[in-house]
Amino acid sequence: MTRCPQTNRTYRMLAATVGLMAASVIGAYIAGVGPFASSRLERARRGIALGNSSSAVKLYLAHLNAEPTDYAARLELGELLKPTDASFSLTQLQEIPAEAAEYPQAIWHIAHIATAGKQDALAEEALLKLDELRPNDAGVSLSLAELYYRTDRFTEALPFAKRATQIQSSRARSWLLLAEVLDNLNRPGEMLQPLQDAVKLDADLYAAHANLAYALYVSGRLNEAEAEALWCLKRHPNDIDVRRWLAMTLRDRGDHDAAFQQVNLALAKAPGDVDCHIVVADLLLFRRDAQQAYDSLKPLYPEHADRRDFLGSLARAAAMSGRREESRRYQQEIVQLMEQESTPN
Repeated sequence: MTRCPQTNRTYRMLAATVGLMAASVIGAYIAGVGPFASSRLERARRGIALGNSSSAVKLYLAHLNAEPTDYAARLELGELLKPTDASFSLTQLQEIPAEAAEYPQAIWHIAHIATAGKQDALAEEALLKLDELRPNDAGVSLSLAELYYRTDRFTEALPFAKRATQIQSSRARSWLLLAEVLDNLNRPGEMLQPLQDAVKLDADLYAAHANLAYALYVSGRLNEAEAEALWCLKRHPNDIDVRRWLAMTLRDRGDHDAAFQQVNLALAKAPGDVDCHIVVADLLLFRRDAQQAYDSLKPLYPEHADRRDFLGSLARAAAMSGRREESRRYQQEIVQLMEQESTPN
């Protein structure tokens, strides 16, 4: 049946009107305006669930442009961006104010991003804020201790390292960190207890055993120091530090031949290790072989003239080999280094 021209025109106008209405509805849905405004956030969340992060980010931004104080949504966007665009994630997270319920979680993410990116000042600021919000959080205390330790601020690291072990005493590596902080504060005698606690919690924690060998040596418990050093060397025979501590333990116990054997094994692996050369020189001085001790140290002077322990060993070797004026010069250099170290920056 053939339609009349008027009927065709009416049909085409109706179809066009329906098409325009449908396009308008679809456009409003896509743009998130009118009755569809609230769906942008829902569609962003569905996009994340479906793995479509790119469109989800656009929907979050459109939603936040209309609702800038929706801090829950801003936190979600910051978390979404964190693995792929840390800088943009920080921008979003830093928009969340302190009075918002989402603020503690935002600060936690900021601290994590800054720590991973070695943005130390920002990480410190965020972690200190978190410490105020969560004073009994072992993770926050530990993160601050690690940050200060990594940046050589050992005095500031100490209270946070102690607090981390008090809050969570079952974590072996927290005790190990406390011991290492104490060592860098020139308090090696206090390392024993935290290291022993670390070993009790994790009997296979090598770093704790290695540090314990050193701490026992410093504390004069030579037999125990030897046992710890041998435990370590059985597992890692190329550990130069532990083998040197074993040589020093044997030296102090009077077993000079065994000490020579151990330090020479260390030097075979690390011929440039100045600490091993100092041990060798001390052993040679025990044997009254001052000339050989002097000859072994003197070539190292240009590179290590800023080390008091090296200068002290070289001064003794120079004096005992008849170079008294040279020995006095080295002693004067030691005094100058001490003065420089005691002068505030």
